[in-house]
Amino acid sequence: MKKTVNFQTKDSVKIVGDYYDAKSLRSVLLLHILPGDRSDFSEFAEFLWQNGYNVLNIDERGHGDSEAWPEEMGSWQEFTQVDYDKMIYDAEAAAQWLENKIPQTKLALVGGSIGANVAMIFGAKHQPKIIVALSPGINYCGIKTEIAARNYRQNLLLVASYDDIYAFESVEKLFEISKASNKEIIKYEQAGHATRMFNAEPELKQQILDFLNNNIGA
Repeated sequence: MKKTVNFQTKDSVKIVGDYYDAKSLRSVLLLHILPGDRSDFSEFAEFLWQNGYNVLNIDERGHGDSEAWPEEMGSWQEFTQVDYDKMIYDAEAAAQWLENKIPQTKLALVGGSIGANVAMIFGAKHQPKIIVALSPGINYCGIKTEIAARNYRQNLLLVASYDDIYAFESVEKLFEISKASNKEIIKYEQAGHATRMFNAEPELKQQILDFLNNNIGA
């Protein structure tokens, strides 16, 4: 079912993740919250795999089993702004690993919180088929999303809950300024932050799957 893999970013940080092989041309990269690790997405990763998606669920730098710096473990709590800015390298290296594994794969990214911000920046730069952003913020740790929202042109799903007010207001603004060819928004009242919404609103998994199925292609 799943196997643990690792690869290096372009600045030589080792990233560790779980890969679920569905023998498909459809792939999803998962990017967790801060602070968190790939276990935040483990149930959702298995759900996607059971529904025909290859999944790469990674520990971002400074989290879980991934290095914080080249050949050095450590914590995101020690990060400077430069370190946060380099989190995009984790997403790029993971996407490249998937593309090497499955040439011509159709790629979607699902991110939570700071992982959602990283996913949106990746989206603006590389234009994958789908970005799903759970509780993104206009600015988390200096990783900003407004320009990315204007530059991503594919399929965007934004999700937030009113009790997580900064993310909720951010999602409303990002939806308004987004230039995605297809954009949808899901709003909850009391679902909490990012991947925690899966527990409060169990139907969210299926709603994301429906968005993927409707927009990633055969």
